[in-house]
This record gives sequence, C-alpha cells and structure tokens, in this order.
Amino acid sequence: MIKAARDRRQQAEDNAAAENRAAEQGQRGLSPQQIAEANVKRSMQQASGQDGTSGVFQIVSKSVRVGTFTFRGWKVNSNGWKQTIEVDAGVGGNLDLAMVRKMIEIIRTHYKGDFRWESNRLRRVVNLSARVEDSAELEAFMLEEFPEFAKPKR
Repeated sequence: MIKAARDRRQQAEDNAAAENRAAEQGQRGLSPQQIAEANVKRSMQQASGQDGTSGVFQIVSKSVRVGTFTFRGWKVNSNGWKQTIEVDAGVGGNLDLAMVRKMIEIIRTHYKGDFRWESNRLRRVVNLSARVEDSAELEAFMLEEFPEFAKPKR
C-alpha cells in the first residue's frame, strides 16, 4: 500500500516535470525564420531611428540667462533613465530658444527622421520631423508646446 502510493506520487511528479519541459520548449521555440525576421525588423527600426524611445521633457527652472530641464527617457527593451540638462543662453541670448534647441539635440540622438509627439496642448499625437532641414518648424512647434516659454507677441 505504501509502495503503491509512492509509485503514484513519483508518476505524478514525472508527468508534471515532462509538462514543464514541454511548456518551456514551446515558449523558447521560435523558428530560425521567426528569429531572422525579428532581427531584421529590429535592425530596420534602429537604422531609421525608430528604436522605441519615448520620453518626457519637464522644465525645472528658468532665469534670465540659465534654465534647467529634465528628460525622462525609456525604451521598450530597457530600463528608463533621467537626464538633467542646464542650458546657458549667454549674455543677451534667447533662453527659451536655447532650451528648445537642446531638447531637439536630445530628440535627434534617437530619431533622424519623423517621430511621434504626444502634445498636451493639442490633446493629440502629432507627427514631427527631426530632420535638420526642418529645424525652424520644429523649434516653432516646441516653443508653443511648453507653457513655460514666452509666447511671441501678436
């Protein structure tokens, strides 16, 4: 009777172990074709600057000449990070524009072409261009986007 109970218990454990092995193999079992396609897709996204980077800019402080903002960034497959950036516009410089240009510099480290921007002001997601030739339009948009920046008098 005791031996029969031990045999049943051992059989149940063996069956459970076999199920676990099968489940693990099923989870890891990408075909070589699927692996190749995933690698190509990731490479294309990185080459086009679409590496899944997202982030939030926040103005921390502004004076006449010096301003500070933070960028909290994250990628799909990595932990987030935080950068604190201090911008000095120089004597008689335009601090708002200097801060926007530094933000654009950060954006361009992750995107070379178009990127999506979630606009709190417009309450929607807009497509913008990080291309150098589109700098004037991007600067104008970002100056409007942050309430901390002085708006041009109309």
